Amino acid sequence: MTARRSGGPAADPLDLFHAAVAAWFRETFPEGPTEAQRLAWPAIARGESVLLVSPTGTGKTLAAFLVALDAILRRRLAGDDAPRLATLYVSPLKALDNDVHRNLERPREGIAAQLGAGRVPITTAVRTGDTPSRERTSQLKAPPDVLITTPESLYLMLTGGGRRALEGVSTVVVDEVHSVAGTKRGSHLALSLERLAEVISRAGGAPPQRVALSATVAPVDVVA
Repeated sequence: MTARRSGGPAADPLDLFHAAVAAWFRETFPEGPTEAQRLAWPAIARGESVLLVSPTGTGKTLAAFLVALDAILRRRLAGDDAPRLATLYVSPLKALDNDVHRNLERPREGIAAQLGAGRVPITTAVRTGDTPSRERTSQLKAPPDVLITTPESLYLMLTGGGRRALEGVSTVVVDEVHSVAGTKRGSHLALSLERLAEVISRAGGAPPQRVALSATVAPVDVVA
């Protein structure tokens, strides 16, 4: 992963987003974006790979996800309704996967409400060792827009029939990166991310953007 310095935040970082996304955020968070969000969004929107280190409670999940959700929404509104896994969220903690899945319901449903008529244009799913085989099969046949998974489940997808579902991934969010940095599990995940890039490349796509999150990780430059 690489970390690059941004040229500074936009005057209003919410101007980066579709009107429905910005309106939902302003209504939900009248105090405005956190510093982590203000600084991260412009760099993520430019397609840069980012290591975001910020304390717990500073909105790192939305800092990582909102640009990706915005891109999915714009693609849907442009008429591209084909199922395609665009954003992959990888966490070493299975319980965190379920929490993130629940937390994404808030922006997903809120943005849909802004569009009117009860539309829910963004789909999410969880894939771990606990996911029933029927659900895993369904995810491959009709991939969600966002898949929340673990390093081990990602590895299994890459080594099995799940490779095809990964060909359209454009963003990978790696959470709790401090818990795997410098470990054998982290090395295994890094290898999986390189294999993922190869799968995407062979399908004609560009290497996916990587956004890594941590409340505390050191040394930052080495982890980046």
